Amino acid sequence: MFPLKRMLSLREAAEYVGITLLRLRSLRLVNAGPHAAMRNKSGVMFRIEDLDEYVDSLYRRANISHTEQARHRNEWRGRLAALPEEARGGISDSFMQILTRDELLEKGANRGFRVLFLGGLCLIFLSHTPLIWRL
Repeated sequence: MFPLKRMLSLREAAEYVGITLLRLRSLRLVNAGPHAAMRNKSGVMFRIEDLDEYVDSLYRRANISHTEQARHRNEWRGRLAALPEEARGGISDSFMQILTRDELLEKGANRGFRVLFLGGLCLIFLSHTPLIWRL
C-alpha cells in the first residue's frame, strides 16, 4: 500500500478514533493523544497504526479485553459507515470521549497548574516593582 494512503489528516484521525476534532486538538495541545507522524503545509498527519495503538492503550488503561474492544470498534465503524459523508463530522463515540477526557484532565491539569504558578510569580514580581506604583 502506498505510504500516504495509510496516513490520515487531523479531521480524518478524529473521525477514525471516534472523538471530536476539538478534543483531538486539545489533546495535542497538552502533549497527549496519538503520536503525529508528520507535519506538512496542510496540517498534521497520523499513521493508522499509531491511531490503533493509541486506542488500544486507552482500552488497556480502562481494563477492557481485546474481544470487547474489537466488538466495540467494529460497531463504531459500522455506525460510521452507515452515515452519509456530511453527517460524519458531528458524531463521536461517547465511550472514546470519556476515555480521552480522563487523559486530557490528567495531562492538562499538570500544564494548567504550571501556567497558573508562573502567572502568579509574574504577578508577584510586577506588584513589587516601582514602575507599577506610579500608575
